[in-house]
Amino acid sequence: MRLMEKTDKIITSFAIPVRKADIDVNGHVNNGTYQSYFEEARIKTFQLLKEEGEAILSSDRLVVRQCEIEYKAELKYPEDAVVTTDILHSDPESTEIMQEIFRASDSVLVCKARFVLSLFDDAEEVYYSEENYPYAFYHPISVGWAEMDPEGKVNLETIQYYLDDARIRSSYQCGLDLHALQAKGIGPVVYKAELNYFDTMGFPDDFVVVTVYQKAEKNRLAFRHDVFSKKTKKLILTSVVHGLFMDLKRKRPHQFTEEEMKMIFSVKNKPLFD
Repeated sequence: MRLMEKTDKIITSFAIPVRKADIDVNGHVNNGTYQSYFEEARIKTFQLLKEEGEAILSSDRLVVRQCEIEYKAELKYPEDAVVTTDILHSDPESTEIMQEIFRASDSVLVCKARFVLSLFDDAEEVYYSEENYPYAFYHPISVGWAEMDPEGKVNLETIQYYLDDARIRSSYQCGLDLHALQAKGIGPVVYKAELNYFDTMGFPDDFVVVTVYQKAEKNRLAFRHDVFSKKTKKLILTSVVHGLFMDLKRKRPHQFTEEEMKMIFSVKNKPLFD
């Protein structure tokens, strides 16, 4: 479906059904899965514009270099996700796109994101240095053959799964037992993520996720994830994920004790690089 605004700017809208397989252990669509909904809507949008003869200035060589996502509400099964796509700017060297996801049943805004597409040619090269990570958690990634997309690279959805897994594992490593917290009705909630991509990931390469906990406002946490090539130590992507642990019964943020905060921010781990 194609929508027209008063400014004659084209905004597309597509309904994407939520699959049972999209639901995670918390009973709703995983935050990384939204990337697949956004990507499908972008592909459909450009195909629609091409079929209707609209000028598409963005090059096929352009890839997502920046992504900002805000999570507003839950999406569950069975439900349809209505994804709108607004191309804010497009030229041969860069494209900026704003996308939103609404629940079809009640039109509630579930998630919104801004994507910047450009070339990797001018990507700055940064390399791992242990002195930059006095307290960090390290998790290995071995890209599986089935995790690649038709273009031979790991897509954004799978990358966020890698980061999600690293956050969960780091929680256990610093002494936060998520199963014990869950039994008390306390669970982690992600409400914002910022990602910057400097290179692609593919099979059969190995990578290392370096996770650093950061303090945020109102007793909230931010997780910085830097992903490096295990072989070259080159930075592939960096991400800052904003979240908190929510008391789901009281609908209020969980307050960590001083002892728990000390555990979170004082753990030393051995790097996993060759």
